[in-house]
This record gives sequence, C-alpha cells and structure tokens, in this order.
Amino acid sequence: MQLSFKEIVDEIVANHHSLLRKELPKISELLDVLSTDCLERESFCEAQQIYIKVRTKIEAHLKDEETLLFPTGVALESGAPLPPCDLNLRERLEEMEKEHDGCGNALTTISGMIATLPQSEHREQVIDKIKFVQEDLRVHVEKENTLVHPLFLKLFGARV
Repeated sequence: MQLSFKEIVDEIVANHHSLLRKELPKISELLDVLSTDCLERESFCEAQQIYIKVRTKIEAHLKDEETLLFPTGVALESGAPLPPCDLNLRERLEEMEKEHDGCGNALTTISGMIATLPQSEHREQVIDKIKFVQEDLRVHVEKENTLVHPLFLKLFGARV
C-alpha cells in the first residue's frame, strides 16, 4: 500500500521533526556545559559557532517544510486551493536537498572537532547526542529525498 503525501509528511513531522526540535536544544545545552571545560580551546569555540549556524539552518528548514512545502503538497494531492507562497518551490526544493547534505556534513565536522578535545563525560555526551541526531537525520532525509520530494514534484507538475 502506497502512503499518501499527507501520510508521509505527517509521519516525518511527528517523528523526525519533533525529534530535532527536542534534541537540537539538548545539544546546545550540552555544548554550554562542555564550554566550561574548554573555554580556552579555539577548536571548541569554532565547533560551537558552527553548531549554532547548523541549528539555525535546520530550524529554518523545518519551518519552510511545515509552512510551505508540505501544505502545498497536501493541497495539490487533495485538490484544495494552494496556500500562498512567494517562493519558487522547485528552487526551494533543490536548496532543501543541498541543505540535507550540508547539515549532515556539518554535524560530522562538529563531532570530529569535539572528539579532539580531552576526554570527559561531557565530551562523550555531546558526541553521543550528535550521533543520535545524525542517525535519525539520515532516515529522515532519505524519506524526504526518495519519497516526499519526487511525489511533490509529480503533484506540482500535474497541477501547475
């Protein structure tokens, strides 16, 4: 049985987006705790700054999906009027796929930078939490790239 666009995106929002909204702030908190051990280390400061940018990018990405892409796809599928949108959704979709890769790569970089710090309980907690988010992000991105985006383009091409 093939899932509808709405069923797919509802599952993504409920499971993967909610996980990111819960876990990204936890990583920020863990980095703040770790910072007390590493204030003098330039690599830690750089890793923390990269993380702030990645978190901001992910949160903006989730918002665009939930307020633009997903509602438009659901409307296309159901025949409802399209929600207002000032963006070129095909271009934004391409950007989103690049963001998927970029965010995953950046988290790997951050984890690697943190791994160079002296071993501590806090360091291990940060690395473990980033790995946990990366594992879920991998599944999340695969669903979007292989299910959501192709179906969106098919629906969008048929209607617009």
